[in-house]
Amino acid sequence: MEKHINFLTPLKSNNTCNAFIIAEAGVHHGCDIDAGKQLIDAAAAAGADAVKFQTYKAETLVTRWAPQYWESDGDAAETQFDCFAQRDKFDFADYAALAAHARRRGIHFCSTPFDLQAVRWLNDLDVPFWKVASGDIDNYILLAEIAKTGKPVLLSTGASYFSEIESSVAFLSSQGVQDLALLHCNLAYPTPDSEANLNRITALQVRFPGTVIGYSDHTIPDREVTIPVAAAVLGAQVIEKHFTLDRALPEDDHYHAVDADLLAGMIQRIAQVEQATQPFVELTASELPARRNARRSLVAARTIAAGSVVTRDMIMPKRPGGGISPARVGEILGRTVRQTIPGDTQIRMDALEN
Repeated sequence: MEKHINFLTPLKSNNTCNAFIIAEAGVHHGCDIDAGKQLIDAAAAAGADAVKFQTYKAETLVTRWAPQYWESDGDAAETQFDCFAQRDKFDFADYAALAAHARRRGIHFCSTPFDLQAVRWLNDLDVPFWKVASGDIDNYILLAEIAKTGKPVLLSTGASYFSEIESSVAFLSSQGVQDLALLHCNLAYPTPDSEANLNRITALQVRFPGTVIGYSDHTIPDREVTIPVAAAVLGAQVIEKHFTLDRALPEDDHYHAVDADLLAGMIQRIAQVEQATQPFVELTASELPARRNARRSLVAARTIAAGSVVTRDMIMPKRPGGGISPARVGEILGRTVRQTIPGDTQIRMDALEN
């Protein structure tokens, strides 16, 4: 993969891979500040560039009757409001504490804002960029507030038609946003591997040339974290993956998140595929010895006496290369040998009459 230069490059803290890696901790802190700090510690140790939380209040996010759209280990009848109301207890001081801890650990702190107050809180904490959830791609009220800050925007595009993405990109541009990344995302929680729809990354690259394109993943990870790594193969410059301290926890989306070990492995594998998919060259340096020793040269099948006329039975192709290529056999047949050529030695043009 070519090393892309984009607005996220100055924010890179992980030198293992070129892609910008976001550990999406969401609300996996369970409204416990110590758990939030542990998530930051683990994400930093694993090599993520940024750790991202979510900042919302249930009363400004959702009606009290909106149904869930994700799999849940809890009561299937639980509404979105019921779910979010249990997880919205952090206030500004809590986010300030998490931001300060992230700075101490050398990892970028950010959080997805879900209302205008969240934007103001997070802007006061000097988040380096905004991550906008897929569900807010057409929330121009929120987008306008974000745009006022003049900071880069990472916009998830899950469950959106391209026409909607184009409209939101145009709106953000009209509001002065200059640095924008679009993240392909399937908004199903969890996303079946068969519906990861990764070729949409390529489609976004074509539809929005010059725009940073990334991937936000909701698939259930295997040991190799295959789907996000495949996204990197397709050129995703940002990889966001849900992150937890314990995948066995029963609530939220811990089961389709990565833990610290899986995150570290994902980053290492992304680095591998980036190295393997750099801009191509016709021959690599490592191939040159093999090219010489696996190719063949024309050699004397037996001793050929001086004055002989070369016939096909006098020569044969043998390794190594470096002599006359078998492709040039027609150039030496019928020529007179100027000096004796010992058997099993390469034939040289200067040993033949013109």
